Amino acid sequence: MLQLQLLFLRLGLSLIRMITKHKLKLVIASLGLPFFWVQPSWAADALELLDRMQSAVYDLDYTGQLVYSKGDELSTYRITHQAGQEQESVVRLNQGGGENGSQVESFSLSKFGNPHASGTNAYSFDLGGVARVAEHDCQIVVVRPKDKMRYLQRYCIDPKTGMLLKYSLMDREQKVLEQLMFTQLSIDIQAAMPASDTLNASSTELTPLPVAAVATDRARLGKQAQAEVNLTEKPISTDPNNLGNWRFEALPAGFRVVKVIPQANSNDVHQIVLSDGMASVSVFIAPANAAQNIDQLSYADGATHIMGLELAGHLITFVGEVPESTLQTIQKGLRYVAQ
Repeated sequence: MLQLQLLFLRLGLSLIRMITKHKLKLVIASLGLPFFWVQPSWAADALELLDRMQSAVYDLDYTGQLVYSKGDELSTYRITHQAGQEQESVVRLNQGGGENGSQVESFSLSKFGNPHASGTNAYSFDLGGVARVAEHDCQIVVVRPKDKMRYLQRYCIDPKTGMLLKYSLMDREQKVLEQLMFTQLSIDIQAAMPASDTLNASSTELTPLPVAAVATDRARLGKQAQAEVNLTEKPISTDPNNLGNWRFEALPAGFRVVKVIPQANSNDVHQIVLSDGMASVSVFIAPANAAQNIDQLSYADGATHIMGLELAGHLITFVGEVPESTLQTIQKGLRYVAQ
């Protein structure tokens, strides 16, 4: 009799431990706190939602209003998209709710897509709780970095449509560096594109656009910026060895060269794009005549860091939504090899 009671006691304690561990896991995931062991099925479900989000931006017919914060700047946008269009219509609103003239901002939800999320080992993927944003239910997906070289990302995705409703980018101290959230959203499910008509653009790798440097340095970087605007690109190469006279002796774990854009009418490399599957860094290389008397530049705007310096007679500008230490590590590994 005593042995039977002890057996039931042990079974009860084991059950309590299992329930407590499960609840703790859900609480940690919903808060976006570090928890490096992830159940494989949850990771697969999280990646599936991210993949659906990637295509939903192009496939859905939607209109809404969202708030977007980056650094100290807070903006409100009205966004409209018709199923099948590659680009949505985005207008910035003023504080009174009216349009800021007729200016269309270069803001796009496609920026928050990650076409190579499933191929990265630099993050762990997990499901959090369920929230409600703009009168829509959404499933929280937490993307946790495995080192200090990248940021934590938190998505809230409508499980019915795959639409991104809320996004946060946070540093290791859980400080929000960048965030967007819909306040109003209407989705026309019937107008959504059939799966067979999904645009190829939804799986196309996105290249970060050049980011303007701080005002006091615009004059010094003006020639490079103008060259980027007027650039007639050659065919893009993804061969990591096709870097012209440039080499990376070392890169942060997980990062690799995914795109190389040559300089127009030259064999010189103009832009190198690195990615770890979720975050990307662009390395812009200016002609030698634009790199005279250039001091080192360091600038941050929310999650975006910019670092510029002179190297081997070239002006090199590093731009990415990664910690500054990541740009520094990439810069230290870049070498010029004369041929």
